[in-house]
Amino acid sequence: MDARSAIMESLDPMMVNGHNQDDLFLTNGQGRCNSAMITSSSKSSIPDVVTHDLQSLNLHGGADDCRSFLLLDQTEQLSVDSGTLFCTKLGCDASSSGKVISILGNTGEGKSHTLNHTFFNGEDIFATSNQQESCTSGVWTSFDPNLQVVVLDTEGMLGLASNENIRTRLLLKVLAVSDVVIYRTRAERLHNDLFYFLGDASKAYNKHFKQELNRMGEQNSYSETLEQSVSSLGPTVIVFHETMHTDILAKSNGGDPERTLRERFGALKQDISAFSKIRYVGTRSDVSGRTNFGILREAIGKELMDSSIRSPRKITLVYQAFQLLNAKFSGKVVETSHCSFPDEYFTCAAKCQSCESRCGKQMKHTGEHTSASGKKCIFSVQYENKIYTCQKCQENGRKCVVVPKAASSKEGSIVGLVNFAWSGFVLECQKCGVIYRSRQQWYGNTDPEHQGVVHTEIAHVWPGVSGLVYSSEDFSQVRSLQGTQNAARRILDSMTMISGTVSDVSSAPAASLARWAADQVAPTYWRPNADIVNCHHCNKRFDTTDKIHHCRACGEGFCSTCSAFQRPVPERGWGFQAVRVCKPCYNATAQGILEASGPSLEPNEVQVRKVGETVYGTVSSLANALEFPISILKDSARPDYWVPDHEISSCAVCDKDIGTTTPSSQEIIGVHHCRQCGQGVCNKCSATRRPVPTRGWDTPVRVCDDCLMMPED
Repeated sequence: MDARSAIMESLDPMMVNGHNQDDLFLTNGQGRCNSAMITSSSKSSIPDVVTHDLQSLNLHGGADDCRSFLLLDQTEQLSVDSGTLFCTKLGCDASSSGKVISILGNTGEGKSHTLNHTFFNGEDIFATSNQQESCTSGVWTSFDPNLQVVVLDTEGMLGLASNENIRTRLLLKVLAVSDVVIYRTRAERLHNDLFYFLGDASKAYNKHFKQELNRMGEQNSYSETLEQSVSSLGPTVIVFHETMHTDILAKSNGGDPERTLRERFGALKQDISAFSKIRYVGTRSDVSGRTNFGILREAIGKELMDSSIRSPRKITLVYQAFQLLNAKFSGKVVETSHCSFPDEYFTCAAKCQSCESRCGKQMKHTGEHTSASGKKCIFSVQYENKIYTCQKCQENGRKCVVVPKAASSKEGSIVGLVNFAWSGFVLECQKCGVIYRSRQQWYGNTDPEHQGVVHTEIAHVWPGVSGLVYSSEDFSQVRSLQGTQNAARRILDSMTMISGTVSDVSSAPAASLARWAADQVAPTYWRPNADIVNCHHCNKRFDTTDKIHHCRACGEGFCSTCSAFQRPVPERGWGFQAVRVCKPCYNATAQGILEASGPSLEPNEVQVRKVGETVYGTVSSLANALEFPISILKDSARPDYWVPDHEISSCAVCDKDIGTTTPSSQEIIGVHHCRQCGQGVCNKCSATRRPVPTRGWDTPVRVCDDCLMMPED
């Protein structure tokens, strides 16, 4: 008889004893089983598909009377020495082939009882007990000759174990070797621990076990189907769900229960790609505790007949698979102590960005963060969380922090930048002065640690701490030393100052002064600026800041729009080069009407105006030429601790919109940076100037109002 016929015979009662199927599962009018029709069966008869847990439960205290044997103990050690001995103890031939079925679940769920009634006609093959202590320790195994399957019974989860992590690893080995895995649960609703365990098992199978089983398939290439049956696809998982008072998934949702399971896995963000199938078998027991194991046996039979996923393999290869996984994954596992309420629930969630250690203070605490266990931080190039203190002051009992900067406090701006370009950055102690220059010699310069001039400490880098705040006891609150070498920004500030000065000169201190100065060099036929109120052409009224333009032909005052025309005006002494004229004069020229409305001018009178325009244009061009590279270089010269301009939308102090055009005034409010914290602020909230030596600014620089509340050092 082949394996397929044996499976069908074991599932069909007509092939075994000639009984009608209705005799197996008789119910009364209320849908409950008629216990009078349930009779004890012999070893060759079919199993009871409906049993009473309390009546059929074996109440002996051990496994002495059982015909299963221990395969793997609690320490993951195999109890048999070879594949041949494994087959002998199972009672099958060494050349026999079959599949592996295992059962998993929490302790007390009736896993052994389920195997006895599903595969062995209710006989006590696997030990059961009515005691609180679990009678299954490790992995026990037996063989069902009718279905040609190796049955594995496992130790229940959530029970007492010497090392819970070793037990979990042992269960994962069983899952990896199995072809069909039954997850047994007796609960009114499916618990999350089922989905989390299977999700973690899928991840572990893909990451660790699949590669080793693939290697085993390659080594045993004489079996054509071995690679597919062992490693290519993971096991089929059958969730056997028993309820008493609630509907099973198929009834409660009216849809596909397997789809419901996958949606539940997805909601918990669990990946189950390692499993070839996820099936659901649900049964609702009556109040007397009767369980229908027939539907489970039927579902298992269908999976055993399906060889498209995994085909039967030699029984000896099952032993070899356990042997291989034991050789690869064995040894001590760190024990984890269970804690329902870890400190993370109540302590600050901030983590050091360099060493990942958590803050040990309570949630929403005030003040600086502190490492929970006083753990020392590690250096990170990204955050430059290395803190220098003067070694000489350290020996004298003082802590004087020194930071790399472009120039010493006694050097002027230009001289300091020249020295920086020649001798590199400096370390300056407030007590001892300059203690180090990075390029003191032409060659062979060493870092300050090797020279012994500084004492080094590594500071934690806490998120949200943008300023340097030094504690009196340690430097755990120091964010980093990024940006202390601010030579590029100091050069840019100098260029900005020159540009601002030139701009002030080119735009005059007041509009009236500018107009007065223009009248002093104006030709006599020009109408004086003081007499002009409206545009001579469109009558637009001039504001005090509006620019008044003069037509070179008629000399009247016009706005920019009405004087945006050019033509030669030789009759006024402007030669044959095109100059500004008003719209009426330009149109008159186009029509051939060219008359001088006044006497001819002396060339010297016009020459004075030309010289004035040249000087004014040169100074304005210089200001624009300086502004252009400043705007381009601004972001390149930004110290590392400064927030980039494009990330700033509001003032860090008053939350007022900056850097954008406000809807009310259409005025663009400039972005300024506090030299201490690096945040973007408005001009009103950063009007104070003071030195910031911790950032390399020894002269008074812009500081926001929030940083004014902090100490200078």
